[in-house]
This record gives sequence, C-alpha cells and structure tokens, in this order.
Amino acid sequence: MLMDIGTYKDIPTYFFESELHNTDFYEIVFFAKGNGYLELEQQKIKITKGTIVFISPFQKRKWFVDKSKIDCYFLFFQDSFLSKFFSDKLFSYKLQFFYNKTNPLFIKVNNSFLLQIHNVLLELLAEIKNFRSDSEHITRSLLYFILIKMNRTYADTYKLSGETESNTIAFKFKQLLQAEVNRNKNVDYYARQLGISRVTLNSCIKNQFGITVSEMINEFLLFEIKSNLLYGELAIKEIASLFNFSEANHLSRFFKAATGHTPKEFRDIYQNGSSVF
Repeated sequence: MLMDIGTYKDIPTYFFESELHNTDFYEIVFFAKGNGYLELEQQKIKITKGTIVFISPFQKRKWFVDKSKIDCYFLFFQDSFLSKFFSDKLFSYKLQFFYNKTNPLFIKVNNSFLLQIHNVLLELLAEIKNFRSDSEHITRSLLYFILIKMNRTYADTYKLSGETESNTIAFKFKQLLQAEVNRNKNVDYYARQLGISRVTLNSCIKNQFGITVSEMINEFLLFEIKSNLLYGELAIKEIASLFNFSEANHLSRFFKAATGHTPKEFRDIYQNGSSVF
C-alpha cells in the first residue's frame, strides 16, 4: 500500500539516532511519551508527551533521545500513495505541515486531542492488519480524517489557512517552488509557468500562506542554502553557483541580510557546536 502505521514496539528499528539521516517518504510521529529533542531541518524540537512531528521526504534530521523512554505511533507513506489514494496529485502540498520552510514542523496537543487521534490510529492499524476486500475504503476515510484534522490543528496553532479544497494555484506554486527554487528565483517565471499574472499569483499566495510570493521564494531559497551550509560540503562559491547567484558575494549579501551572518560565519557557528536554530 506504500504506507505503514505502528507503535515503536511494532517498529523497533525506527532510526532514533543522532547520526544525520533522511528518508524518501513522509513521516508523522505521535508521542504519548517522549524526552530529549529532535534536530530537524534547522529546527530544534523538544520531544514531550503530546508532541506531533511532521517530516517531509529527504528532510535531514538527528534524534537526541533516550529510546527506552519513548512511547509513540508512526504513520509513514509515500507521495505516490497519497496522490493515488486520494486521486489528487497536489494533496501533500495542501497540507500546511509538509514542505513548510517557515513555521515549526511540530505541534503540541492536549490529552483529549491525543486520545482522539490515538483511537483513530488504532482503528487504522486494525484495518491494515486484518485487510479485507472493503478495507481500502475504511483505510482511506480514516487516513483522510487524520491528515485533515492534523492540518486544521496545525493551521490554527500557527495562524495559517487550513483550506485544502480551493486556491489550487497556491498549491501548484508550492509544488513548483519545491522543485525549482534551486534554479529560479524570479516571480515572473513562476507566474508564467502557472499561466497567470504576478498580481493574481501574489493574491493567491497571500490568501493561503499569509506572505507574498517574493517572501515565499526567499524563504525556500534561504532554507535550501542553509541546508547546504549545515549539512553539505560544497564551498560557498559552489553553493552560489548551485543557486544561480552570479557571484559568491551576491549570495553573501542575500544571506547576511536575512540572517545577520555571512555564510561562512553561519557554517562556522554550527561546526563549532553552537546553535544556529
């Protein structure tokens, strides 16, 4: 089915390690008991009871936890599973907690909410373990409930739009930006690709994500540059070339204006063991 669900007891091989790693699928981890913290794509997330973590494909992470004191549920799925299962190629881009470069990649929920989700996860797990001819329909409805419920709660927590059934332009832009920000940072380019004016594009992005097109492009671009500085080995000149800056000093000006540090300072701070998150 290209998806899986289970507790830490069911999936004891889950890689709760401090070694830098990533996966090629989506992950949602629901903690009933936790400790320590997670370093996830330039964020430091404290793991406690009621923490729900959202991880998109290829996001880099390191866990700093005591595995013997963890109680959690996992929900895993491939992008192709979501798009085919819900007959919607943009579904994963409609969920605010995936491919989000600005807001925290987790929420904290109370006991009653955690229990509600826990009960639905139990039903989903039971349906998968005892799969029948009509199980796909129940599985689809339960999974859809969980993801939309999470999206609403995430959106409410961080004052974002929880809308998933309109504003298709905004979701297409998010998908396009995720794929092409390394190569193009021009607003007009994305407007042309979507066949609309930059005014219309800006209006759609503002309504869905609360920021302008330029701000969203810069956020995605800055995120990818930081990721290369923190976890890659390319020289700064090579990173500038990778992101189509004509000169390394143009990258440095952009980066310092956004962070207060030059790329070299930012990399040195992290490599010396200090926090940049």
